[in-house]
Amino acid sequence: VEDLKKEILIHTSDNFQKSTTQIYKRVLNDMIRIFGNINIKLITNKDIENFKSLRIKEVSNTTVNIDLKTMKAIFNIALRWKWISENPLKEVKQLRIPQKEKLSFSKNELKILINNIVDTSLKNIVLFGSYTGCRLNEILNVQWKDINLPENILTIRNKENFKTKSGKIRQIPISDNLYSLLNALQKVNPDKSNLALLNQNSYLFLSPKKNIFTIDFISSRFKQELRKLNYPEKFHFHCLRHTFITNLIKAGVNINYVKEIAGHSEIQTTMNYIHIVTNDLREAVNKISII
Repeated sequence: VEDLKKEILIHTSDNFQKSTTQIYKRVLNDMIRIFGNINIKLITNKDIENFKSLRIKEVSNTTVNIDLKTMKAIFNIALRWKWISENPLKEVKQLRIPQKEKLSFSKNELKILINNIVDTSLKNIVLFGSYTGCRLNEILNVQWKDINLPENILTIRNKENFKTKSGKIRQIPISDNLYSLLNALQKVNPDKSNLALLNQNSYLFLSPKKNIFTIDFISSRFKQELRKLNYPEKFHFHCLRHTFITNLIKAGVNINYVKEIAGHSEIQTTMNYIHIVTNDLREAVNKISII
């Protein structure tokens, strides 16, 4: 298992973003702790079930499922490398977990929030997220070279220090609102009056010291703004993405188009947003009164 860990972490570092590699590392460490440093060919379906039973006592069901999903991916890689002849997780089922609500802001809630953010950098990041539905780490890694204004396309691509969640490149049409925001961002530096003159490798959002913002810093600052307005504690930055996707579905955008814009790997992930629209329709129907 130690040999597997070494090779898998090289593979994930080359192909996945850092956060994903950290998950693989954690799971591999737990495999060594629970299985011992045994020959991976000796790990059976029963061993995996024992692993699952032990982890249920240590962590949440959601984390157990992440462990199982990651371990299955690890053994699939080993299978491709011909280190094993069969994946021991082939018949192992994940734990049933109640579906979580996709939290989104109402139009009024979002408007009030944005209008009350004083910090210009934070406000621009929130606006960018609202107009694109991008994940926070995607937003913070956007460079001017990713912006194609002649064709009105924003490209979310893999880079040396950043990889998309699915590993795939995706393109998002630049809306009129996003176009206006991008124009405003260009004027942050008075000497750079148009996109052609901007350093293409420069990031859209930089701290006063010209460093890339961290996810934790922006998430924390955003949470502070929510608390100032007494918004429910359950809201967080990722709700901007949920709001964007929900609004696309409400607007009647084809579900396959929504999937591509959102960058979902599976259509089922996109389908999970449809129940929100159903609730909206129910509220609309209930407003009809005959008697």
